[in-house]
Amino acid sequence: MLGSTSPWAHAVLDPNTHLIPAARSFWPAFTSYFRSGKTLTHLATYKAYYADADPFHSAMAFCAFVSFYVWLMERITGNASQVDGLWTFLPLIYSIHFTVHKYFTYQPAKITLFHGIEHASVWDKVEPRLALMTALSVLWSARLTYNAIRRNMFKPGEEDYRWPLLRKTMSRPMWHLFSIFFIAIAQNILLAITALPNYLLLTTTSIKHTTAPVPHPVNKLILGDYILSALFVLNLTIQFYADQQQWNYQNYKRGKTPQEKPMPSALIEPKTGLPAREQVETPYSTPEDAKRGFVTKGLWAWSRHPNFACEQTTWWILYAFVPLTFLPTDLDFSKSHWSHFLNYAILAPLAMNALFLPSARYSEQVSAEKYPEYKDYQKRVGMFLPIDTLIRTVYYNVVASKEEKRRVEANVWGVSQNIKKKSQ
Repeated sequence: MLGSTSPWAHAVLDPNTHLIPAARSFWPAFTSYFRSGKTLTHLATYKAYYADADPFHSAMAFCAFVSFYVWLMERITGNASQVDGLWTFLPLIYSIHFTVHKYFTYQPAKITLFHGIEHASVWDKVEPRLALMTALSVLWSARLTYNAIRRNMFKPGEEDYRWPLLRKTMSRPMWHLFSIFFIAIAQNILLAITALPNYLLLTTTSIKHTTAPVPHPVNKLILGDYILSALFVLNLTIQFYADQQQWNYQNYKRGKTPQEKPMPSALIEPKTGLPAREQVETPYSTPEDAKRGFVTKGLWAWSRHPNFACEQTTWWILYAFVPLTFLPTDLDFSKSHWSHFLNYAILAPLAMNALFLPSARYSEQVSAEKYPEYKDYQKRVGMFLPIDTLIRTVYYNVVASKEEKRRVEANVWGVSQNIKKKSQ
């Protein structure tokens, strides 16, 4: 614990203890290992750098390399979705890095009375809590990768529909600056930041970061670890269902089954090319829904972006392993300190919040311009949180006029006037 004059409850929670010094010493440490072009080709130099330098250094070096790669590929191909193709893997890579880093650092052997010299086991080098966080990240990556594969995000030349639209709003010099500082650099920094909780917890146990003991060491799982893991899996399951409902709807709108097989021609309206009747295997989808153009039912009746909401919740759950480590052993919250909850690792979920909010807003701007009923959907359903939708429900049932309520809800869940006109 720190002295009474320190505002931090524990030394590792203070960014001036490990994080900031590591960031400041990155370049001097890097150049001390890679002194010339020849050293860049020596595998032994990389091994020594990885094992000896602060683990934050190798993460920064990797982030810089990926940023340069993304910028270079965007310049060569003209495709701005370079980070999109790496999104499902990069946070997991950083998580794995901080989990296994201790394994590759020096660990003294143990001298025992009966067995002589005993070398450290795997679990002496890989901390269970960090391993658990990485295992959860594997599940996160698997879900996102699966969804990306079926949406052809890894298909060569595939580009997110928003980038060309955004590119048209900028001059060429402005777009080049945007591609350098946001697409290549900022996005990669944000993805690297997702592993700050892992780094902070690593500093509580690594021999490179000598600090005082913590109430709940990372080398032993407690009940809170299992509770957070269960919440993570539940959140991931909800996210999967949100993805699946969107997937089913989009295929239905295009006259396909959830397996992407074309519907029989008898079930398609010749005039519009849209489905003529509801399909049993595609819940929450009717011909009126297809004509509306966007999904509004199922989980999407409670949140305009249930998948985004769950995605952001993912990083808050992973961050929660940090307070869990520092809370008093008796879990008496009255003894907790503000820095148990507010420390530099909180930048991980906040960074993802900062990234998803403008992304969702821009997506909605595009949708509102394309679909007339989308503005009423924005009025009736909350952007992320179901509680927001409940508040709007109270408004439309208590405050709004019956005519306004009928019109808005017809546009969102029923048959809007625009759809009626299209059908005539």
